[in-house]
Amino acid sequence: MLRTLLSGLPVIPVTVVVHDLEACAARQSASLGNGPWRVYDLGPQVIDRYALRGEPASGHTLVALNDAHPQTEILQPLGGTSLHHEWLDERGEGSHHVAVVVDSVDDVVSQAAAEGIGVLSSGEGFGVEGSGKFAYLDTHAALGMIVEVIEPPTSLGEPARRP
Repeated sequence: MLRTLLSGLPVIPVTVVVHDLEACAARQSASLGNGPWRVYDLGPQVIDRYALRGEPASGHTLVALNDAHPQTEILQPLGGTSLHHEWLDERGEGSHHVAVVVDSVDDVVSQAAAEGIGVLSSGEGFGVEGSGKFAYLDTHAALGMIVEVIEPPTSLGEPARRP
């Protein structure tokens, strides 16, 4: 089932959800040497049609990215309703998902639905020019983690900061 859906797709980030992005980035840099980091402030101001389990959501999250391969992504929920906030409340800090680049999020979501895999959360327009789309697939039961499919934006623009 998932083999045909996800086979051969490049993993871009391995993602952790944390309470304190700055502290996590410092630990990762010290222990793995995988900095520097770029921090983006993603929320309703930049994500269009953000949904959680098919309902409109208002998640606001800090996102730190590095240039390691695979890339590490650190997420710190700041407020609103989001999959990341739920995860942190229910499971605590730690690994959340891996993301794979796809040509079409809509096509993969349709294929996943045909295989009985739903969408936990989705959104679009998180790039500078409103480009980009993502969907978190409900793969936790099958894989022990969530898989995000993503059409990367053309640019995220300048980061809010660089810790």
